[in-house]
Amino acid sequence: MLNSVCEPYKELEEIVQTFEEQLELFFSKEFETKSNNPKEDENLGQVFTSAILAKFMIGLLKETLKPNSFILDPCIGPNTFFKAMTEDFSKCNLKGIEIDNNLITLETTEFYESPNRSLIQGSFFDFPVSEKFDLVIQNPPYVRQELLTDGANSKESIRYNVSSLLSTIPSQSNLYIYFLLKSILHLKNGGVMIAVIYDSWLYSSFGKFLKESFLKLGRLESIYHFKKSAFDNVEIGATVIKFAKDNNHKKSISYYSLNDLNDLRTYNGLNVNCIKLKQQELLTYSFNNHSIINFKSSLFRELKSIVSQPIQRGTSAVVNNHFIFSKNELPELKPIVKDVSQIKTYTVNKENAYILAINGSISNETKKYLESVKNEILKAPAQKFVAVKRDIETKRDWYKINLKATGNFIFNYYLRNNIDFIYNPNKFLSSDNFYILNIKDNELANLAILNSSFTRLNTLSNSRSQGNGLRKIQLYEFKEVKVFDVNKLSEQTVNKLNLLGKELMKASRYDNGQMYIIKKIDLVLIDEYNEKNSSSLAIDDLNNEIKEYLN
Repeated sequence: MLNSVCEPYKELEEIVQTFEEQLELFFSKEFETKSNNPKEDENLGQVFTSAILAKFMIGLLKETLKPNSFILDPCIGPNTFFKAMTEDFSKCNLKGIEIDNNLITLETTEFYESPNRSLIQGSFFDFPVSEKFDLVIQNPPYVRQELLTDGANSKESIRYNVSSLLSTIPSQSNLYIYFLLKSILHLKNGGVMIAVIYDSWLYSSFGKFLKESFLKLGRLESIYHFKKSAFDNVEIGATVIKFAKDNNHKKSISYYSLNDLNDLRTYNGLNVNCIKLKQQELLTYSFNNHSIINFKSSLFRELKSIVSQPIQRGTSAVVNNHFIFSKNELPELKPIVKDVSQIKTYTVNKENAYILAINGSISNETKKYLESVKNEILKAPAQKFVAVKRDIETKRDWYKINLKATGNFIFNYYLRNNIDFIYNPNKFLSSDNFYILNIKDNELANLAILNSSFTRLNTLSNSRSQGNGLRKIQLYEFKEVKVFDVNKLSEQTVNKLNLLGKELMKASRYDNGQMYIIKKIDLVLIDEYNEKNSSSLAIDDLNNEIKEYLN
């Protein structure tokens, strides 16, 4: 079932025009064109398109192909798309752009020697928006906003050159967002863009901005959602989108839910799995995997609504290697929980590391240590400790850290087999690889609920694959995880959960004993769930859904 449709989206031509003018201004400014280290693929966010995916995307492009069409690829990489084009594209005018000179091979150079083909070696952001195209096809670079620190991907460079739109584009936006928006500016009215991008925009806060931008600047015709990946050797969810620059919002969006590239081999049968969404539903539809569990039931609440303080990450050291210790060696060290693998039970019994947290006067011993650390950091290669070096040069107290509040529950946001909420009754400090929660009431009952298979399943459904069996859940995703509302449960159920929570406190996280306790917790919650929802959910249903994610 689709989510309820939001209030009709009002397409106001003056808003569209203003937004396009802002984009024009944004992308007409000068951008840095050189990469500091173009040989490093990760610096440029390069993940190349496979042959099967390129063929599929070219097929989508072909659906709107016109004779002598002008086609742009703003980041050609190894020129995969243009090389894979069939005879149907022989009369088209092709323009490719690539910033990484290491990818401009002799074969690529020869390809662009034809009269109707041209290659620009430089930054897409230096390319004037006055150049318009019928079609755009691309696999834009994927670089997280926190890594936009230097070279062509420098956020500082972008901020320096951009005026009004900085207040519009969310600061956490990935680099591919900028590529998509600028590409739309290059489309003629009625033009079409085909792009493959990671699926983070479907769920994230900056994704809302992108969805709204699509609706303002045109419409989405189709979304092909690969839950596992659309790339070879990269197990991260991805989408292929088809965007049309027109105002026909009466046309629906075709949404296809796929697993991986293997599903493209049965492309002819995709229509069977197609969900039709109204354009307005793009803003409200839940693109997470749909579960047999009705998490919209009144029995469930979001994590962010059951805590007494906002959920946040733990404390971050200046440089882990220098500011986190295994032993208590300096007077200013404070105990901290750093390594989740060192926590053997569901309760933190003691700290497993120490963090240098200076507040006020500094002992002579620590002064000497800080001086030696400073010298070591300053002597490090130029690309290392860039931010710390800047602080050393500009701040007298460069070594100070922001001590985050403690919580009575902690959760490691990297997920593998153990997806555990750890009880922290002594409220030890926690490092920044943990999320910190404070829950005042029914702590033991909530300990049981948080470690139930229900919570585990919803945590997994909100997380993203990182490859090799590793998953990660971002803070904004974590806050939305649905858990049983202890206040909606019967008194008898809460009493049972309190007893099971007490059992779980002492249980080992690394043997089969804990699974027996969690099974008992699940059975108690299943009984309550079935009674309130008039359903017949079984424990195998829960376990099978969890296996789908972990496998």
